[in-house]
Amino acid sequence: MLTIHAPCKVNWYLEIPGRRPDGFHEIVTVMQTISLHDTLTLTDRPDGTVSFDCRVDLGPPEHNLVVRAAKLAQRLAPGRGVHLSLIKRVPHGAGLGGGSSDGACTLVALNRLWNLGQSNDQLRQLAAELGSDCAFFIEGGTALCTGRGEQVRQLADQTGKHLVILYPNDVCPTKDVYADLARRLTYGRPESYFFHVFESNAGPEKIASVVTNRLQDSALRVSSRLADVWGKTAHETGVIVRFVSGSGSSIAFLVPDAAVAQSLARSLGDRGLGQAFATHTLPRGPRWE
Repeated sequence: MLTIHAPCKVNWYLEIPGRRPDGFHEIVTVMQTISLHDTLTLTDRPDGTVSFDCRVDLGPPEHNLVVRAAKLAQRLAPGRGVHLSLIKRVPHGAGLGGGSSDGACTLVALNRLWNLGQSNDQLRQLAAELGSDCAFFIEGGTALCTGRGEQVRQLADQTGKHLVILYPNDVCPTKDVYADLARRLTYGRPESYFFHVFESNAGPEKIASVVTNRLQDSALRVSSRLADVWGKTAHETGVIVRFVSGSGSSIAFLVPDAAVAQSLARSLGDRGLGQAFATHTLPRGPRWE
């Protein structure tokens, strides 16, 4: 039996240079894992089957990335089986990559449980079959992701950064956000200067100077609830920078320290603006329980 934490992410930087010939959008993004996480427990089964349970309704199990990841891993371990138990904390459809992290961390854990002997590069190749963001979560930390998101280059870990994540209790469909972006033809070119910020562990003000999300305006147009909450959080005390994470609908607030994070999370929750989490950034590497 193994238990692993599956952390979610924010995007410090997200640009969309254009659409690819295969129909996907080309992205250039810097992703960052944070301490808000799901918990996955894997128990070896001798009968060769994959079973799954979660108290949250995530739809048919066969469509869940955790189950799909286990079936991918079975290619390397015919006859092996596993029971997967997921405790879900990361909100669904929040732009935080919770499902992608669950799938990737399943591969990481099965690599250990079943002694598959796969390198991180090999695990990333498997993870890319699950979804564009999954490859990043094999190591997490801070990374530059390009292509569809499956091409990953680790950057210097940005540790010691404190954030508040506010989920306004509204799902922001990724396909709708990209459709809005396409209609408005707001494709851009990545700024070259932002790479230098992540060559070492930068201060929060330096990171704030390059925070960009090409999808932010589209997400605010797609979700009226997100737009409403965005307007109500324009002047929060102690916030260095705020931004929509990924395609939404979560808002991330970068703050100076843990005390400010805890205070802001309580305030946002008490005002009924959604689910608020005080979090911090993580270095690369799996988190075993």
